Amino acid sequence: MHMNILVTLDDNYIRPLFIMLESLFCHEKSPLDIYLFYSNVSEDNRKRLHTYIQKKGGRFIPVLVEDDVFRDAPVFRYFTKEMYYRLLCSRLLPETEKRVLYLDPDILIRGELLPLYEMDFQGKQLIGMEDYAINHMLTEKKEVIAFTEKECYINSGVLLFNLEKMRELFVLKDFIGILESYKDVVSYPDQDLINLYFKEDRLVGERIYNYNTGYGSIGGMLAWTLGLHREERQPVIIHYMGKSKPWQVDYYGKYYFEYYHYLKKHLSWKGKVLFFFKPCYVAAKLAKVLIRKCCTFLENGERGDKEWNR
Repeated sequence: MHMNILVTLDDNYIRPLFIMLESLFCHEKSPLDIYLFYSNVSEDNRKRLHTYIQKKGGRFIPVLVEDDVFRDAPVFRYFTKEMYYRLLCSRLLPETEKRVLYLDPDILIRGELLPLYEMDFQGKQLIGMEDYAINHMLTEKKEVIAFTEKECYINSGVLLFNLEKMRELFVLKDFIGILESYKDVVSYPDQDLINLYFKEDRLVGERIYNYNTGYGSIGGMLAWTLGLHREERQPVIIHYMGKSKPWQVDYYGKYYFEYYHYLKKHLSWKGKVLFFFKPCYVAAKLAKVLIRKCCTFLENGERGDKEWNR
């Protein structure tokens, strides 16, 4: 069967998109239709995408989104209004299509996606994977949007949409209403709102299909670096969440070398020089983090001694 893949972005994420697509075509043998929802992607970049996807045997379908649909939606930090466009999939994709898999551009595919794509919706509107960091380490982010500790918060970077069900139930006006109510308190704009809107109408899939590359702690980073910690099941989709990205020189998270395997083809000579010296940069960055932690530990110890001696 053919697979529908959806991406939504602007010109700033074109290079990561090419890398994600290359990893996708390397591992997925099913025929692929790649939909791009956009309002700010140049004609030149759309032509490049068309040529590349056609060469790989896929089909490229760009869909222009009216710029004012989410004009007043909250955007900040590295988020852009394009992140909301995925919610238009049941409107903008052909009526004959029953499902679509949305993928963020800052991910890497390491295996076949068909098992995820063919998952049973069980009557729900979408399937997403849990956001491990928010559910287990940053629980205060859930509290802001009135999620309880037991309620699973999903990550919006990989979402399988049930188009048939969304055409029946999804109301854009209601989603925008939630957006208006929470826009002053959300931390991750589209993701928080997707969790709120689909709270009772989504399934949670396996984490291997949306694996966060964060270490979680300094101890976790050291354990990973020393080879003392590995996942029981190898991730199929790696998601480079957070502000630091693997195409930046200052990235030192998990699965960097796998990303660099694809990235190096897209680097200029200057970029290659910078990444050649990356180990020195990473060592200095790591030393800085460890020194800061040691200083904090010593300061706390000294403060404790003073309190004890009073």
